[in-house]
Amino acid sequence: MEKAVEQYCKNIEQFILNNADSKKISNIKIYLKNQAEIIYGIPMKRLKSLFSKHLPEFDNLEAENIYSLINQLFLSKAFEKQIIACMLLERYYYKFEEENIRNLIKDYILNNIIINWAIADQIATNTFSKFNDKSFLHEFALNNHYLLRRCSVTVLAEITLTNKDTDMLINNIKELFQEKDEYVMRAAGWACRNILNYDESRYFQFINEYCHLMPRIMLRNAIEFLDEDIRVHILVSSKEKRDSIKNK
Repeated sequence: MEKAVEQYCKNIEQFILNNADSKKISNIKIYLKNQAEIIYGIPMKRLKSLFSKHLPEFDNLEAENIYSLINQLFLSKAFEKQIIACMLLERYYYKFEEENIRNLIKDYILNNIIINWAIADQIATNTFSKFNDKSFLHEFALNNHYLLRRCSVTVLAEITLTNKDTDMLINNIKELFQEKDEYVMRAAGWACRNILNYDESRYFQFINEYCHLMPRIMLRNAIEFLDEDIRVHILVSSKEKRDSIKNK
């Protein structure tokens, strides 16, 4: 490891130790469903607020050194260090080939370096969402690993959707109609709500046509913020369609 990267790693380690709070570790464990190997006790929102003012300090690092630093932070398997890796990736992603980042994160997930939804979501919503080529998301939707399936929809959950993005999101959600993992179902519903922000007719067309095929958790998340009478109508329609299929 380059000396500059080594020094930055030490500085980040010291920053984390200076802000660590053992009293908060148990709450973070609950938040992450115990899916983190090392936790120092800095809640994500507080950590991002504290560290954001230090981000400009990395601007003069060469791209290869930033990439190495991000690698070291992810490989630490410490929740707080991985959050900082996400922040650096979000700030400097443009310095790297999109394919390299995608393959790196996929490898981390498949090899249990990234093991919780919070880290995966940070990468999906803040880095993958900025990629010019998002075609890899369909492959993610078909993957055996739940975090990659979750990424396939969360990438599109908060961005401004184009028609192409909407098509991709709908196709990915359809791939998840047989989903069993709660985290993936909730994410698909959350992402589906974003369609309503940009194409109301497309949203209701999709919901009305496929509500009975969506897992109930997915559907309830997809319609969560609709008026109560509309929600009830969709849920009743969904049940009737499900019952009709069962009785055939």
